[in-house]
Amino acid sequence: MTKKAFKEAMKRGLGRCILELQKAEDPQRYREAVLWGCTHNLSYDTQCEGTRAWYMRELIRFFPDEEPFLEAVIRKLRKRRFRDRWEFCHYEELVSCFARGRNQRAMDALLETYRELYCFLERQTARKGEAELPEWENLETLCIDLVDSLPHPFAVYGRIAEDIGRLLQKSGHPSGWHFDWLFAHCEQRYGKERIRNMLEKKAAGSSAAACYLTGMQERAWETKSPKKRTAYPETTEALLRAFDWKEESVIRMSVWLKRSGNAEAARIFAERYINETDREKRIRLLELFRISPFPLPPEAVIKDAESGDERLCRAAMQTLYVTRHETVRRYARILAERGQNISDAAVLLAENYQPEDRELLVRLVKKIPVTYEDAENWHGVYSSVRRLLERKGVRNAPTELLFHMYENTLCSCCREYIVAEMGRRRQMTEQLWQECLWDSSQEIRARAGRRLAVRIRRSAGTEHRKR
Repeated sequence: MTKKAFKEAMKRGLGRCILELQKAEDPQRYREAVLWGCTHNLSYDTQCEGTRAWYMRELIRFFPDEEPFLEAVIRKLRKRRFRDRWEFCHYEELVSCFARGRNQRAMDALLETYRELYCFLERQTARKGEAELPEWENLETLCIDLVDSLPHPFAVYGRIAEDIGRLLQKSGHPSGWHFDWLFAHCEQRYGKERIRNMLEKKAAGSSAAACYLTGMQERAWETKSPKKRTAYPETTEALLRAFDWKEESVIRMSVWLKRSGNAEAARIFAERYINETDREKRIRLLELFRISPFPLPPEAVIKDAESGDERLCRAAMQTLYVTRHETVRRYARILAERGQNISDAAVLLAENYQPEDRELLVRLVKKIPVTYEDAENWHGVYSSVRRLLERKGVRNAPTELLFHMYENTLCSCCREYIVAEMGRRRQMTEQLWQECLWDSSQEIRARAGRRLAVRIRRSAGTEHRKR
């Protein structure tokens, strides 16, 4: 494997990088690539995927001197510990992976970061316009890893609970600042009854611990209490009034329209859009159809998509994304012939796919560059193609795109669905299942483990019958 190919596979979190290091005579040739990966957050969407900390830690194990990797990550952590939420998570969790192996330098770095974040928050009040500070969320993430990484987790959690209680006692800290994620994590991992008993003992001798425990119990009650939901309009008149009087946001209105399946209201809104001349009102009406198909012939929507007005074009294209109509399919082919808006053309073609579109769709998808900077385009296309291939009864489906997307997507969540679909279509080879055992996605690793375990059991059963 070339250094460039290794780095590209590492960005995507593919397990072949670990397999390559397992068999490499000289892993040092990949050292700079791995060091680069450690000092960059490679997740496409950290909130959904999580970080690549486990994956990077496994790559580091193949190098005899691990300290330079750790030191580089700690330097990054010191720079990112406050405002950069997902960057902080990557560096902090990677340092935590070392700390779980009882690396003293890593444990010291986590404690130092904890002290500095805590002191910072002691001096802060909520910033104007912010219900929560990013540093508060960073501290909670760090607390979870401190409890799981340091020796004697109950003692560590007890000290953290007192610290948090002192923060909660301070005037100026809004009640919205809470640590219920940490509380729920510890209950789930270490046992609800044991955690509660430990905190109650702490609370008996510490007002700060008592404040923390009371706050967490109140939060637990709030989350369990049934929340009142605004009733959806039941009639066409109620939907129209809610829209005209702006009683709800357009996004909620579009959900109402979708869930109610109110065809009469959808038709009325579509007719209003066709007859409307005010730009802002046209955009607002189009946004009602972001998740529901436009119920009338879409020529007017296509005209707005061609208008050159950025906001109006985008609203129209979003509507066309979910509208299946032969006119939309023809428009997709026109876009493809122009060589403009290739990603839009690919989405529209995938959503309105016909067997004769296979060659064109494959060509369009393979043209789209996959980069972190241009994430919206390729990710939307890959999602549309995935939905197409998951639909049953599609004739002449472009199944070769599954492997292309597996190789190129930066999103491990998408890759999980791709692997599942490839497995269903028997496109997964033994080599691919082996590399999936080391994928950055825990879900993909688990799927590969189950599949290979089934194969081993079947093989053992066959051998037994032969005997």
